[in-house]
Amino acid sequence: MFDKSNQLIFYINAAILVFGALVALLTNFIAIGLIVAICAALLIFDQIRQNKFAFSIADLTKILTVHDTCGKKATLTQMQMTTACHADNSEYWFRNIRAIGSISNFRINNGDPAEQRKDNDSYQVCMKFPPELKVINGTDLTLTYQCEGAFTQNEGILSHVVDDDTQRLHLTVELPSGRAVATARFFCIRNGKEEALLPPVITGQTKIDAEVKNPQRGAEYCLQWNWEEEGLLKKVACMF
Repeated sequence: MFDKSNQLIFYINAAILVFGALVALLTNFIAIGLIVAICAALLIFDQIRQNKFAFSIADLTKILTVHDTCGKKATLTQMQMTTACHADNSEYWFRNIRAIGSISNFRINNGDPAEQRKDNDSYQVCMKFPPELKVINGTDLTLTYQCEGAFTQNEGILSHVVDDDTQRLHLTVELPSGRAVATARFFCIRNGKEEALLPPVITGQTKIDAEVKNPQRGAEYCLQWNWEEEGLLKKVACMF
């Protein structure tokens, strides 16, 4: 949470807190010791408050809906209960948005993003909060966008990079009838290393669900699946 300079200040305040407590407990200067300890504790509390991450997310659900058995058209919906850690946080950025195919038609809470950027193959879109919206009390945000040609291979993946403190992450893939799931797995990538997680739940051969509580910030969580092999006629039809 703290950089090096903030760590030094934190340790100094912690030492002052301990010193004040010892003075209050071991000497006759009880009032002075308590005042010193209370002031140091308030400084530590204020430092932690100021160095909190910008936002926290109680619940984040990401749903990928593939509309055709060729995997050419898909919609992604990301819903999250978002709380600002500071009252002056006036905008929220959705980051690490990417897909194999093209991405278009970004919408946030049924409106256009206030700003949109592209860095190499990754998009970022921004929502700016109106002054009357008290995000410090929590608000629902919904991001949607369209994917073209992103899931045309036998193997597909839905992933999420945890940018904010998150209590619960739920990933769902909804596939069209007519091409069932063959296999599926759920894993995360931390510091470049892959770690297997509990197997996802497959419902009706077309819906895949995976969930994790308190996902690690900075890790990428991946829900990967393989479709059943298509017949020759369907493969030819998907070329057009």
